[in-house]
Amino acid sequence: MNVLELHGIEKTYGDVRVLDDVNLEVREGETLGIIGPTGAGKSTLLRIINLLERPDSGEIIFQGENVAEKRDVDVRRRMGMVFQNTPVFRGTIRESILYGPHLRGMKPEDREVREILELVGLEDASRKTNELSGGERQRLALAQVLINRPELVLLDEATSSLDPVSTRRMEEVISELDVTVILTTHDLIQGQKLSDRIAILNRRILQVGEPAEVFRRPASRFVAEFVGAENILRGRARVTPDGVTIIECDGVSIYSSEEAEGVVSATVRPEDITVSWGRVESSALNQLRGTVKAIRDSGTLQELEVRCGGETLTVHMTARSLHDMGITTGSEVWLEFKASAVHVIR
Repeated sequence: MNVLELHGIEKTYGDVRVLDDVNLEVREGETLGIIGPTGAGKSTLLRIINLLERPDSGEIIFQGENVAEKRDVDVRRRMGMVFQNTPVFRGTIRESILYGPHLRGMKPEDREVREILELVGLEDASRKTNELSGGERQRLALAQVLINRPELVLLDEATSSLDPVSTRRMEEVISELDVTVILTTHDLIQGQKLSDRIAILNRRILQVGEPAEVFRRPASRFVAEFVGAENILRGRARVTPDGVTIIECDGVSIYSSEEAEGVVSATVRPEDITVSWGRVESSALNQLRGTVKAIRDSGTLQELEVRCGGETLTVHMTARSLHDMGITTGSEVWLEFKASAVHVIR
């Protein structure tokens, strides 16, 4: 069942179109991460979902009802939103968390208040809110939302202004939420870590899927570049009689198990490429000879830039493997990867 559906959402400020035909479905109980660059329309989209702004056109179906034209306070009360810097009320933590329910005529049980404060790591309800750190204030802001028992929680870059320790604590809290969540972030790792599915937004939704699917099978060159695909080759593809696609790139031929014809882009992840001193007997169709042009230490892995024909491929190796093989800049090596590891972007 879908908690939320967006159909053809558009929004323009002056001459700038911020959202263009946005279509999205949010399933009950899932955490959906909306990821995109600065200016992609992430915050605007959340504000429209929360009925803080109206779209120029389109439908917002919330729990089966089109609410796009409504300013209904009752509808907004069924959602809760945490902004980048959400204000908290003065007084104690307990007074702050109870302020919203008081305005709505609700009286949460002490057990419920205690459970929510334990969830967000603010068990001492007598602490003054002006004594809280930035991370604690954001967690209190989330508690203020949760106490109202929302059907949908919206988190707009909720950790962007926090230090790394506070960010990790907030991420732990988000991962434990038992409610439908839509979060926006420009942090690819965070989005991948916290989300059941992710949606790539750049004025319009470019791709939706499980994180591994989006990162390994980007639907467009923009998505591939945005998610950090390191090997993107452009060439002309043709399908052989046995169903294998050959992509003629700059001085190299790449084989893929995905059928495609015409001009395409092909991606292969660095970790799917193995390095050897000579050509080996294997089932992998892609075996390329190249020269190591650069080696970079990226911490746990070594990044090799290998020039094959007119293309440069990035390969990851462990420091131990690099040392044991004795590979250095200028080494002539062979790269091997399977046709199934090559994703074709049409």
